[in-house]
Amino acid sequence: MVWGLFPVDPLSGEDKYYIFASGTYKVGRKGCEVIITKDKGVSRIHAEIVVDAMTSSILSKVRIRDCSKYGTIIDKNLGQTEKVHELPNKEATLGDGDLVRFGTGNANYRFSFVPIIFFVCLESFLSNQPLQDKISSIGARVTQSLTQECTHVLVDQLMLVNDDIIDAVVSKKPIVLDSWVEFVAEKKIRSEIPSFSLYAPMLTVGGVSVKVADPKSRENCLEGYTFLLGSTHMYKFRDRLQSLLEVGGAKIVSIKGFCLSSQDTEHGDNDRMVCVVPGGSTEEYDQFQNLSSLSRVNEMDLVCAVLSGGMDPSILISPRILVSSSCSTDETVVADSDVEEETATSIHANATVCDDEAIKFVSKAETSMDHAAAKSVDARVMSCIDGSYGMTVERDKVDEPECGNADIIYSQDLVVQYMDLPSRANTTANNGVLNFKHFRKTNTQSGNSFNNLIPFSKYPFKDSDYGSEEVVESVMAEKKRKQMEAIAEDLFNNEKGRRRGVAGSLRGLLTQV
Repeated sequence: MVWGLFPVDPLSGEDKYYIFASGTYKVGRKGCEVIITKDKGVSRIHAEIVVDAMTSSILSKVRIRDCSKYGTIIDKNLGQTEKVHELPNKEATLGDGDLVRFGTGNANYRFSFVPIIFFVCLESFLSNQPLQDKISSIGARVTQSLTQECTHVLVDQLMLVNDDIIDAVVSKKPIVLDSWVEFVAEKKIRSEIPSFSLYAPMLTVGGVSVKVADPKSRENCLEGYTFLLGSTHMYKFRDRLQSLLEVGGAKIVSIKGFCLSSQDTEHGDNDRMVCVVPGGSTEEYDQFQNLSSLSRVNEMDLVCAVLSGGMDPSILISPRILVSSSCSTDETVVADSDVEEETATSIHANATVCDDEAIKFVSKAETSMDHAAAKSVDARVMSCIDGSYGMTVERDKVDEPECGNADIIYSQDLVVQYMDLPSRANTTANNGVLNFKHFRKTNTQSGNSFNNLIPFSKYPFKDSDYGSEEVVESVMAEKKRKQMEAIAEDLFNNEKGRRRGVAGSLRGLLTQV
C-alpha cells in the first residue's frame, strides 16, 4: 500500500507526502523527510514514522515515535485520543484515517491509505519478475480484470487496441507504461504522485500509431458533434463505440428512423452531424439517400481521436454532391460582322453550350481582331446559325467535333487582351509622397537596353567578326599607338621640367654676380 500524510487545512501551505517504501521517516523542520514550517512549536526532529513493510493490505503496521518537547497527539477514528509522549517507549500505532497533531496544535495531518491497483494488459507480465517486484515494493497490487477500484492500466508500447483498453478509456483510467512504475519506485517519499503524462504509451489503431492522452483531455474532444450510428454489430468495438464517443462529449443518434427533413433542433446543425462508417464496407450506408448531404467519418479515425484527446477536422469525409451535366463546354466565339472597316473591331468573348436547355455567357477577356485579316481565315471557317437562339458560331470545316461544339480559332491575327490584369501604375502614399522603394522593386528595363536594341542576341559578340585576324591586328595597332603616345607625352613632360631646372640655375648664377 502507499501511505499518505495530508494537511487537514489545504490552505495552510504545507505539502502532502506519499510514502512508497518501508523505512523510518523523520518529521520536523528543515532537513527532515516531512517538513513542517507553519507551527513554531514543532521541534527540529519532532517525531519519526516507522513503516515496517510495504504490503497491499490496509492492516499493515505503521508506528509513530515522539521525539519532541511539546508532544504528539493522535485522534483515532473512534474518538479516542492518544498522547504519544505519554505512552510506553513514546510510540503508538497509526491507522487509516487517524488525525495526527504535531507541536502546539496548528500542524494537523491526516494519515491515510492511498490504494494503487494496476490492471495489467501486458502479455509478458507473468514472466517479468522484476516488474512484479517493483509493484510490490511500492505497496501496489495487480488485478487481472478491470474493476472500479483499479487506478491505473499497464500496457506495452505500440500495443493493439482491444476491448479491455476501450473499457479502460470509458472508465477514465490512466493508461501508462511499465516504466512509470520504475520511476515511482526510485524515491521512497514524494510530495505528489508522479505524473503519467511523460509515460503515456503509443497504441496502434487500424495500423496507425496514436499517442494516448490523459482522461481530462479526452472529456470534451468531440464536444459539439452529433454522430449517427448504425447497428452495433457493424462496428469493430460494437456497443463500446457509443460509450467511447460519449466519453469524448459527443451526442449519439441512431441512424434507424432518422429523417433529415424532419430533424429537430436538438440534433444541432447539419455541419456538425456526421455518419460513422464502419471500418469495412459502406454499402449499407449508400442505401440511405436522405443522408447524402451529411459528412462521414471512419470508425477507426474516431477511436484515434478519442484516444489522442483531439479531433482533426480533416478526417471528416465531405458529403457527396451530385452534378447533372449534359456535355456542356465553354468556347470562345468570334462574332461575324456585317460592317467592313479598316480599324480594329473590339468584340467580347461569349461562351456557347451545345445543350439546348441553357446558354452561358462568359466575358472574362476582350478580343480584338483585324477585320481584314479575319477575312483570310474565313475561307476555312463556316458559319452555322442556331435557329433557336439566333447566335452566330464559327466552326472549322476540317476539325469539326462530333458533339457539335464550336472549336477555338487559333490565328496570329487574333489578339486577346485581359481586362482584369493588375495595374502596374505607380501608387503614392496617403500623404501624396512617392514611395521610392517601389522603383527598386520593378523589373522594367530601360528602353535603350541592349536586349531591346538587339533582342535575339544573347551573346552579342558570338556571331560578330570580332575574332577575325583583321580586327585583332587593328586592335593591336591601336593599343601600340596608345602606348607610343603615352611614352611621348612622358618624355615631353620630363624635358620640359629639365629645361625649367636649367633656367632656374642660370638665373641664380647671374644674381650672384
